[in-house]
Amino acid sequence: MRAISPLFAAILGGVVSGLAVAALFVFSDTGDTTARPTPTAETPSREAEPVEARPMSVGEIFSRARASVFTVEGREPGLDEWPDGPPRLDDGVATGTGFAIAGGRVVTNQRVVAGADLVTVRLGGRRVRARVVRSDASSDLAILRVAPRRARTLRPLPLGDSARVRPGDTAVAIGNPYGLTRSVTSGVVSSARRRIEAPDGSRIANAIQTDAAINPGNSGGPLLDEDGRVIGVMAQGRGDGIAFAVPVNRLKRVAP
Repeated sequence: MRAISPLFAAILGGVVSGLAVAALFVFSDTGDTTARPTPTAETPSREAEPVEARPMSVGEIFSRARASVFTVEGREPGLDEWPDGPPRLDDGVATGTGFAIAGGRVVTNQRVVAGADLVTVRLGGRRVRARVVRSDASSDLAILRVAPRRARTLRPLPLGDSARVRPGDTAVAIGNPYGLTRSVTSGVVSSARRRIEAPDGSRIANAIQTDAAINPGNSGGPLLDEDGRVIGVMAQGRGDGIAFAVPVNRLKRVAP
């Protein structure tokens, strides 16, 4: 067998080494020059920004709450019939607004039912007899109950926290001014720390002032925030964009 010369051996070794290095580049990532895919809509490069909840419009608030708001009437003793036509100051019937809360109950102002021998809530266009189960003249709040089969159909409104109410917050009122059923007005909270006079002469603290339009017949209706939660019970309107509501936290103490 012929011996290989040292020069030829060196050349052959170099060729083999070159081939090994080339193979290493081919089968490893070190020499990979292929373009990598860029992120697309299907493969985002970063997490999506969180989307903040959008406050409801006045129309949306009204749409959700309207079925929970009713006309409440308190008829004076001695009347055998209900008067016809729109409410009048001399017809012997106090007309206001009420709204449903949990437990099949209806909230209204105490002044609407005070002294009445017959109290009704209009459900589905019909007068349904209601029983006054709590009447508190010091807060101008009254709690009514209707027959259990009627109570099961009531849709309670969620209650908010009047301690969190601040001037400038959205305020939406639903009521029956002058017998115009389920009318909606809106504005802002003008103040959350007013004191108003109750029917018995005592003071109601932390009453909510609003510039939402309030007229006779709105008494007892809900004042709602931008999330559709009750923050107050409408009690007094003084015209010129000044009205007051009993804070809902007072209602929470009276209702149980």
